[in-house]
Order: sequence, then structure tokens, then C-alpha cells
Amino acid sequence: MKFSLPKRFFQPQLHSREVVALFCILIIVIIFSGIFELHGTRREIEDLLENEAATLMEAIVLSGANAIDAFDTIEQLMEEKLFAVAEMVDHMDQEKLLTVSLLDSIAAKNQVFRIHVRDTAGNLFLSNSTLPGHTGHSAAPVSSLLQPLLSGETDRYAIGFRDAAAGNEQRFAVALHRTRGGGIIVNVDASEMLAFRRSVGIGRLMQDIADNKNIDYLVLQDWDGLLLASRGVDRMTTVASDSFMQAAYYQSGISARMVTNDSSRIYEFIQPFILSGDTIGLFRLGMNTDALQQANQRIQRRFWVMSLVLALVFLLVAGFLVISQKYQAVNVAYQRLQTYSKNILEHMGDAVIAIDRQHRIILFNQAARRLFQAPSGEILNRTAELLDGFSLTPLYNALENGRTIFDEEMNAVINQRHLVLLISTSVLLDPDGQVDSAFAVIKDLTEKRILEARVQRQEKLTAMGQLASGVAHEIRNPLNAIGMISQRLAVEFKPTEDDAEYRDLTRTVVSEVRRINDIIQQFLHFARPPKLNLIPGDLNDTVKATVLLVSAQAEAKNCRIQTDFQKLPTIAFDPNQMKQAFLNLLQNSIEAVDEQGDIQISTSVENRGIQIVITDNGTGIPSEKLSKIFNLYFTTKPTGTGLGLSFVHQVISQHNGQIEVDSAPGQGTTFTIFLPR
Repeated sequence: MKFSLPKRFFQPQLHSREVVALFCILIIVIIFSGIFELHGTRREIEDLLENEAATLMEAIVLSGANAIDAFDTIEQLMEEKLFAVAEMVDHMDQEKLLTVSLLDSIAAKNQVFRIHVRDTAGNLFLSNSTLPGHTGHSAAPVSSLLQPLLSGETDRYAIGFRDAAAGNEQRFAVALHRTRGGGIIVNVDASEMLAFRRSVGIGRLMQDIADNKNIDYLVLQDWDGLLLASRGVDRMTTVASDSFMQAAYYQSGISARMVTNDSSRIYEFIQPFILSGDTIGLFRLGMNTDALQQANQRIQRRFWVMSLVLALVFLLVAGFLVISQKYQAVNVAYQRLQTYSKNILEHMGDAVIAIDRQHRIILFNQAARRLFQAPSGEILNRTAELLDGFSLTPLYNALENGRTIFDEEMNAVINQRHLVLLISTSVLLDPDGQVDSAFAVIKDLTEKRILEARVQRQEKLTAMGQLASGVAHEIRNPLNAIGMISQRLAVEFKPTEDDAEYRDLTRTVVSEVRRINDIIQQFLHFARPPKLNLIPGDLNDTVKATVLLVSAQAEAKNCRIQTDFQKLPTIAFDPNQMKQAFLNLLQNSIEAVDEQGDIQISTSVENRGIQIVITDNGTGIPSEKLSKIFNLYFTTKPTGTGLGLSFVHQVISQHNGQIEVDSAPGQGTTFTIFLPR
């Protein structure tokens, strides 16, 4: 078969206008891709800025709230401690045990700076001594601090932080109502508390965060003005004058906008500072956009460089396309031709095998895989010796001396299957004229030969049956006459001597005539088989009934019959004739085995229908007789008629089935019956 491809496959397919159009399309794609990348990068940087700002805002709000809560807790604990000291002093005062030395002891043990005991007029009448490193104390009245106690409004009062009476120091004090009238004031040095507040306070946190080079400012402001601000910030727009900030003031989340500050673009993030449900103010975080501007510049530079590079690449590719078009067209044609060839080889009904000079398999089509029952992945590029049971001599001869064969028939055993193969071989030459590889086309003739043998056997049986029918008719009439004469002689004629011998001879003649007549009846039955009485049923029931009939015969010979019945579909068959066929096969098996022989019967469902297998371990059948066992009158038994297996073959054939036999001397015999569904 020849293949031809259209001439258009060998002509250039790109023209100058097409190249220009492609170039313009490429430029447009480059421009849009650059714009898209610029926009995407800007969006990514903005997202990063928003995420960073959200994280910072969350940290500021959370840290500020925690710092305020922590300092409030410290103040509360200090108040409780000072009230406890004041209550102790009041208790000692009630017992009239207070002295300066006792107050000194209480102050030292509780690390209290000053304890004042004042009368109902607010005058100081008892105090502890001055602590080392501190100046003296003032005895000036503090009636304004004691007024809530003296007036009876409360029995205790937290004064909190206040300036020291002398110097620039800070005190933290509480006042307790004195049971004997007046009040008791206890204070401590607040320098450590204030230092702690400055170190962990929200102001310090804001300064630390604002030191980041990407942050321009960080402020906390209420509705009226600034509360806290990072370094360098002394004024900001007020909430009242900015509608965006007013909207952010009443939201719980973060708001973002782009603003201009001193001719620079600032990305500003705003979040309210809510503490205990009350909005204290707004945090405003300004982040510079230097990274965004730098990214834009990088993208622009990359855009122009990419455009130049792509333009050069495009020119090279266009030239290459024009130059390589013919090659591509030839390659396409070659690929198509190779695809056609491969598809033809793969879908051929005959097996195709090719080997190279190293005897490696280089071609193994689907038909070959089916024939050798091997996937190509396990065969290709491996040595041909792996094909067990297949003679490689024809291929080797073709490789070595170029000797080829055409339609040569040979027998092979592949995967325990006896096959009849028809082989043709050929060779492929390299450019130097040397044999490069050899291939074989193999046709499986096994089924064809089996069908031919079946047809020949059936034709032979039919011819022999017709001959038997004609002979039986010709013999029957004189045979009947002989029988009648013998009976009359036995009744009407009486010899003068040897009467007993005469009677025995006449009886023998009559019995032999009857025996011959029975044989003739069998011939006629074989030549004119009765019409099948097809009844739907389960074939297993018929096989089981037949096994029951021969069980006594098998037990008498110590023969064991094993059965394996699978569930079978219902089919239409003649139970009586099928039972007679199974009976003939089982009796043959029982007669073939020795004492304590084994017979196995199994039924199963196969692709072709129902399969019945009868196997024995008897003497077996020689190969020269195996092809004749279904012939009419052929028998290996001294007293056999040669009709049993012929009848079995006839019954199975009438049911459109097949029967096969596999036997060897000393290895037993297996009869396999196939019946269509």
C-alpha cells in the first residue's frame, strides 16, 4: 500500500504579512502583560502594606490596653497594701501603742515612705522618722485631702499620685479614717511605679514602632487634638475637620487611604482605640510608599528590557520558522505515515514480530501479544529467546543469511497450548545493503485446523452411518429368515441322534441372530438419531443423576469420583440423550482406571457457554489412536462395539456443542465438553 500526502504539507505556511501580524500581536501582549504586572505588583505591595499596618495596629491597640490594665493593676495592688498598713496603724492607735519608733518599724517592714497620723482638725501629731536619702517632711495641714474623711463622706480615700511636699519627687498615697478621730495618711515613693509606666507605656511603644524606616508617623488623637505622637509630629488634622476620620471613629476595624504629606505620598491607616467599651481616640499610622515607587521603576526597566529581548527573540524565531517549515512539513508527513503504519500493524489479525541484529525484539503488535499472552512492556527491547515454545530458527536464518520463507506451516507449544502456525519471514536492509532486522508474520491456524478436523470427523461419521444404515437394511431381511427357520427347526424337526447337541445349536443360532439384530438396531439408531426433546433445565442435575447411576460400579472397583459443580445458567437440552452421553464417558473412565483410581467431574461457566470436564488418571490413550476415538466402530476394548464415543460426539454436536479430548499414556484422559448458553 502506498501513501501520498497533499503538497501543502511541503510548502511554507508563514508569509510576511502573517509574521508582521504576529509581531504586532506580540507587542500588544507585551504591553498588556507589563501593565498587568505593574498593577499586580502594586496591588501585592499595597496588600503587604495593609497586612503590615493591620498587624502593627493590632499590636499597638492590644499592647496599649495591656499596659494600661497592667498599671491599673499595680496601682490597685499598691492601694490595697497601703490601706492594710493604715488599718494596722489605726489598730495600734486604738490600743494606744503608737510611737515614733513603732511607726518607723512598720514603715521599714512594709517599705512605706511616710505615715502621718492627724487629728480631727487635720493637724499632724505623729509621724515616722525621715528615711535615709530623703529630705524632711512637712507638717503643714492637708485638710483638703482629709476633707472627705473628716466630713464622714467615706472611711477610706485613695489619694493616688501627688507631688512631694518638698523637692520634685512623686508620692503615691492613701488616706484612712482614724477611729479616734482624724485620719491616717500612708504614702510610698512613686518613682519606680512611674518609671515602670514610662518603660511599658503606650507612648514608649509608639516611639519604638515609629522608629521603623517605613513609618512616617504614628499618633493617638481624640476628637479635639493630639494625645500622643511619634517624634517630629507636632500637629495633625483634627477629627472634627476630616469626614474620613469621623467615619473611622465610629468603626471597629481598620480604615486605609492614600494622602499627600509634604509633597510625598503616604499610605495612612486609621483604627479607633477602644478601652473598656469606650473610644479613647484614633490611632493614625502613616507608611511611606518608597517600596511601591521602587517596584514601579523596576517593572518599567524590566518591561523595556523584556520588550527588546522579546523583539530580538521574535526575529530569530521568525527566521527559524521560515527556514524550518519544509523540515516540519516532511516531519509531519513522516509522523503521519509512521502513525498509519503503526495503526495498521497494531490492528492486523496476524502476529508481527521483528528483531534486530542483537536478537532484541523491536516490534510486537497486539496480535502477537494475544498469541504469546504477554504485554509489550515486558517484551520490547528484550531478547527474542524469551518467547518460550516458539522456534526462532526462521528469524535467525533471515538475519544471518537473508533466507526468508513464505507460508511455512509449523507446530508450536506456547504457554502449554498446542498451536498450528503459518509463518512468513522477511528482512529490512540498511543504507549499506546489510541486513538490519528481520520480521515474521505469523498466522494462527489452530482453530481452523480444529474446525476442519471436526468437519471431517462429522462427514466421516455421517458417511459411516449412512453405510451402516444401508448394510443393516440388506442384512435384516435374510437375518430374520435365518432366525425364523432356526426356530422352526427347533420346534418341528427332531433328529434321530444327538438331540441335545442339536437343540444347543439351534438355540445358539437364534441368540446370535438376535444379537446381530440388536447391533443393527444400534446402527440404525446412529444413522437416524431421534429428534431432540429440548427442555429448559439445570445441567448440573443431569450430571449428578448420571454420577449416581455409576456410583455402585465405581465403588465395586474402589474408584473415587470427585465433583465440583458451579452454579450454571438455565439452558435447553435433551435430558435423556445427555444423560446417556455422560454415562458412556463415565463408564469409559471407570474401565480405564486401576483399583482405587480417581475421576474428577467439574462444571463451570465460560465465555463460550457451559463447560463440563471429566478427568481420570487411567492408562490414557496413545497419540496414534487419539484422533480415531470418535470414529464409528473404533474401539480399544476387546468386547467394545465402537459406538459409545461416536454416540457421545453425535449428541454433543446435535446440541451445537463441542467435545475435545486430551490424553497421553500413563497420564490419564480428560474430556472437555462445551455447550452454548
